[in-house]
Amino acid sequence: MRIITIIMSSLSGLLLLAVLICGLWIKTQKATLAVPDEAINFHINLGVATVVITLLTIGLLYFKAMRS
Repeated sequence: MRIITIIMSSLSGLLLLAVLICGLWIKTQKATLAVPDEAINFHINLGVATVVITLLTIGLLYFKAMRS
């Protein structure tokens, strides 16, 4: 259970960092160039995956805390 928690927490952190970087990239590119729809769809999917993984991690940590 501890290994799963570490993996999920690391994955959540990396995905949140990626969404932040991608969001800033889109913001800067929209001002200067047209951002392709594929790029926007990819970043939307990345954002949704981040939310799902983060909620699963929070749920896992909550379950672990209630068990102790």
